[in-house]
Amino acid sequence: MEQLNRAEYVDAVKAIKEAIQISRYRAAKLVNKEVLALYYAVGKYISLNSRNASYGSSALRVISDQLQQAIPSQKVSRI
Repeated sequence: MEQLNRAEYVDAVKAIKEAIQISRYRAAKLVNKEVLALYYAVGKYISLNSRNASYGSSALRVISDQLQQAIPSQKVSRI
């Protein structure tokens, strides 16, 4: 098997590094899109239910506390 010369190694590293960076960027965009959709859906759900007077004045605090207990590994913002 023939050895690559130094310039070919540099080119290979550069191409692989670029592919990794592009893939990471695309993955981050997809994650951000999904998180924004989640936050929008949660906000819409809470907004609709609070307008319909389904929730009392302490409902958001109770929901926040229960989410923190149900999903302890996730950070849930306190309201």
